Amino acid sequence: MRTWVYNPQTGGKSIPLDVKLRTERRILDYAAKHYPGQFTRIDVRFRGALCYIDAYTEPGLPPGTAPPAGETYEHWIERLRNTPTHLCRIRYFGNEDR
Repeated sequence: MRTWVYNPQTGGKSIPLDVKLRTERRILDYAAKHYPGQFTRIDVRFRGALCYIDAYTEPGLPPGTAPPAGETYEHWIERLRNTPTHLCRIRYFGNEDR
């Protein structure tokens, strides 16, 4: 006898465009409502059955912190601003509310 077990780490379905648009809007609205001022931007990306969510923040450096050797302070800060914090990955199984 075989038993089917739901595995959230595999499978899924390609995400339709209308679901992508609604999902991105829901994520951005939620972040703006529950985490205002805690990020400079949120990126939502889709690939196959997966949705990736990244946050970008302003670097919070203690005063007097120096950049790594060979890098200007301005380049270092810009690099930190453009380094995402990977928040999560969501897999789509055909039901956007699940």
